[in-house]
Amino acid sequence: MSITFQSIGTIHTPYFDLNTPHQPIPNAPGDFWITLNPEYASALETLDTFSYIYVLYHLNDVTQPIELLTRSPWAPETEIGLFASRSPKRPNPIGLSIVQIKAIQGNELIISGIDAYNGTPLLDIKPYIHFLDSKVDANNGWLDALPDSKHTMAHVLGLPHNHDHDHDHNNDHYHTPLVDNHTRYDHYHTHRRTKHLHSHND
Repeated sequence: MSITFQSIGTIHTPYFDLNTPHQPIPNAPGDFWITLNPEYASALETLDTFSYIYVLYHLNDVTQPIELLTRSPWAPETEIGLFASRSPKRPNPIGLSIVQIKAIQGNELIISGIDAYNGTPLLDIKPYIHFLDSKVDANNGWLDALPDSKHTMAHVLGLPHNHDHDHDHNNDHYHTPLVDNHTRYDHYHTHRRTKHLHSHND
């Protein structure tokens, strides 16, 4: 069966290729907005009564081939099924993100950070409804089984956390969220005497 979708707008972000995160970062720097095609503007009526929305979009820059078994940049040592991953390389390259609505101005929606390239084609918008969509018993799947799952999740979310190093210094870290370069992990380390940038896998 052949299925055809039409773009209904465009997503605007500061991201190009390798600097795109793997998940929406709510307070990401830069401007994020959606331009809806003018003929759909009236469909935004009452959307501003919601605080969050689902944004569905076409991952038009994804390249082949598709691998049914893959490895997440969050845990590259673990092989998982494609449908157990957030990989953009999918049989139908459709992206889904939850973002906050900051303002609606005509046919434009000002939103919080979204994990999409600048110029990504928009497919649909749906409201996030708290009593329907918030699942109190949800888990983290295979991520919960990782040896250091809390550390991995801190990496993914870009949260400050501690590392155990062999050298003696103040080792509080702020980790920038992982981006599309699957091998680089940038760490901003605040030391007692110096601040420096380096790359490593940990």
